[in-house]
Amino acid sequence: MLSIIFSTGNFNFYTFGFLLAIGIFLEVFIIWRRLKDLGLKEERILDFLMMNLLLGLFFSRLFFIVQNFHKFGLTIIRWVEFIQFPGLSFWGWVLGLIVSLFWFAKKEKWEFWRVADEIMFGFLPFLILFQIGSFLDGSGFGRTTNMPWGMYFPGTLLKRHPISLFSAVFLSAIWYFLLKIERHWRTWDWYKNKEGGFITLSGLGLILATHLLLAFSREAGVYFYWLGVGLTGIGLIVTVILFFINSGQNFSKNFLKKKN
Repeated sequence: MLSIIFSTGNFNFYTFGFLLAIGIFLEVFIIWRRLKDLGLKEERILDFLMMNLLLGLFFSRLFFIVQNFHKFGLTIIRWVEFIQFPGLSFWGWVLGLIVSLFWFAKKEKWEFWRVADEIMFGFLPFLILFQIGSFLDGSGFGRTTNMPWGMYFPGTLLKRHPISLFSAVFLSAIWYFLLKIERHWRTWDWYKNKEGGFITLSGLGLILATHLLLAFSREAGVYFYWLGVGLTGIGLIVTVILFFINSGQNFSKNFLKKKN
C-alpha cells in the first residue's frame, strides 16, 4: 500500500487526500462544463457546485462518524480532525449531491433529470479516485479470503478481498459504458422518454448493484452492516422502478397484450 506519498518533517502528504482533491476538482470541472453547455447561468452553476461540495463533505463525514462511533465517541475534536482520524462515507457524499440538486432544481427551475444526467458524468470520476485512494490508503479491504486475488493489508495477518480496488474497476466500467451510450440512448425506441433520466438511473442502478454485490465480501461490522445491505437493496429496487416509470413505457398494457 502507499498511504503516504512523501513526508517532510512532521508533515505527511497522504495519498487518499491527494486523490480526493483531484477527484473533487474533476467532479467540479466536468459538471461545470457540462451544465454550462446546457445553457444554465454560470454563477448559479458555481453556487450549486459550492453547495454540493459543502453538503457532500458534511454528510460524508457525519455518516462515517456514525458508522464508526466507537472510534470517535462524543469527542468533537475527533470529528473535525481529518489527519489523525481520517474517513469519509460514500453514501454521505451521495446524499449531499442529491439534496443540493433537489434544492437548486426546484429553486432555479432546472430540468431535474437532464441536469442529473450531466452530473453523473462528473460524479463517477470522483467515486473512482475515492476508491483508488481507499485502496492505496490500506483501508479498502474486506473479509479474509484464500482466493488468488487476496491481498495483505497493513495491520492484517491474513489475505483479504481488495474491495476498494474491485469498486474502482467496476465504477470505471460503468463510466465507460455510460460515455459509450450517451449519444445513442435517445434513438432507442423502447425508452420513450427522450428528455433525460436514462443516464442517471442506469448509472445509479449499476452503482447500487455493484455495491450490493461487493457487500457480501466486506468486513461485517458490529453496527450497521445488515442495515447498509438492506438499504442498498431497497435503493436498487426503487431505482429499477423509477427507471421503468421514467422510460414512458406502459408495461401493464404491454404485458396484457403479450398475455392475450
